[in-house]
Amino acid sequence: PTHRAAGKGHAAALEALAHAGVPLGKRNTRGDTPAHLAALNGRTAAVEALARVGAPLGERDDDNITPAHLAAENGHAAALEARAGARLGEHDIDGCTPANLAARYGHTSALEALARAGAPLGECDANGGSPLHWAAGEGHTAALGALARAGLPLGERDASGDTPSHWAACEGHAAVLEALARLGARLCECDDSGDTPAHLAAYHGQAAVLVAL
Repeated sequence: PTHRAAGKGHAAALEALAHAGVPLGKRNTRGDTPAHLAALNGRTAAVEALARVGAPLGERDDDNITPAHLAAENGHAAALEARAGARLGEHDIDGCTPANLAARYGHTSALEALARAGAPLGECDANGGSPLHWAAGEGHTAALGALARAGLPLGERDASGDTPSHWAACEGHAAVLEALARLGARLCECDDSGDTPAHLAAYHGQAAVLVAL
């Protein structure tokens, strides 16, 4: 019952279960706690209720995913600010932090919530991709701007020496490259193979990017 109440956002039911002595840290078959389901579905009131009764909010499921990962991936900024954001710098099975996921899916408000909470915004995933790389590579200009305002270096490199500009060029995101240029990023840096963003744009046939560069 705790998982169902949390997933549906029934805060009063959760508090009643807690007062009746029902444990609120129990896991389902995937290793999820009630906090995971509350965060996944953006049930802010349920997250707050779980916090009030002392339920665990930062546990990992079977894939090393915390409630904060789920809230960030699905853009639930309010749930992050309501204490679903415990353990904000944890890495999941793919090495992603909540910030990686928020940036990858373009959830600017979630990134801003993470920044206000003091979460690490520059951590890389298992392949060396940072939140800036993911925002650039997925074409999320607003998320990119939020990360830049948080002070992340626009020229940071992944495991292959690629910058966010390389990722944007490869995927054809001319608007992202224009935003990076306005923010002061250098668009002519070489990666470990000697390729600039223009080289990658040409290789992948990204004509609009070549015009932007």
